[in-house]
Amino acid sequence: MASTSTNKQPMLLDRPATESTLVTVASGQLFSTSLIPTAVGNTTKVFDVDSALSDSSISGAYIDEIWIRYTKDVAIFIDAQGAGAATYTQNNGSGGAGNILTVTLANHNFKVGQKVYCDFTSGTGVDQTITTTAVTPTTFTATANNSISDTGNVSVYTPVDICFYLLNVGTITNVNQFFPLFVANIEAVVDDQNYSLTLKEKLPFINTPVPHSGDNFGTQFNEVSPKTRGLILPTGTALYASVSGTTALTNGFYVNVQGGYY
Repeated sequence: MASTSTNKQPMLLDRPATESTLVTVASGQLFSTSLIPTAVGNTTKVFDVDSALSDSSISGAYIDEIWIRYTKDVAIFIDAQGAGAATYTQNNGSGGAGNILTVTLANHNFKVGQKVYCDFTSGTGVDQTITTTAVTPTTFTATANNSISDTGNVSVYTPVDICFYLLNVGTITNVNQFFPLFVANIEAVVDDQNYSLTLKEKLPFINTPVPHSGDNFGTQFNEVSPKTRGLILPTGTALYASVSGTTALTNGFYVNVQGGYY
């Protein structure tokens, strides 16, 4: 159904479009250094809105969902990247037995509230998934499920960060043509093996002429009456994705884009 002069909702599309692309590349650097990839070849095109300007029948595209699916089905943690070799200290804060767990890992990318799977390789630490309660540039803290007083080594699976870029050119000549839009922070736990950028509130709000009523994101009605989120892209553009880190993913993610042309 095409849009009309009285109803210009962007989701009423002339031609539906769905793309699924396997992303395994890394950006060549940590996103804490820069979101811009170090080389054009370290990105993957995930959606194209006639970047070659060869289809005169479309004027743009509307994307109402991007969801990311891990290439395997996992039960405990996502092993897309190798585990980080870290050290830990667990006690009650005064040296006695307790459940305050502090992990030291340089260049970690954890934020407060994110989940992490810890595989303890020495000491009496118990393998478990924890939620970070505090972070510094080199450490993160959480409340462990058990009570001990010990130190040792631990392998941790850090979040996989995927940045999405807008390109306004048909031929890429340098990395400065990549314009970062948003970053998906995929926690390396079972909950995030299927990751929706709509439900995670990464896609921006769409400004439409029709007001939305009722409660939306951030309430109990989040998934039943959300405001419109998505992207409106003009013809001649494309979306690319790249992964933070210096090595390619051991196992990739399928980036699925759902929308249509108008």
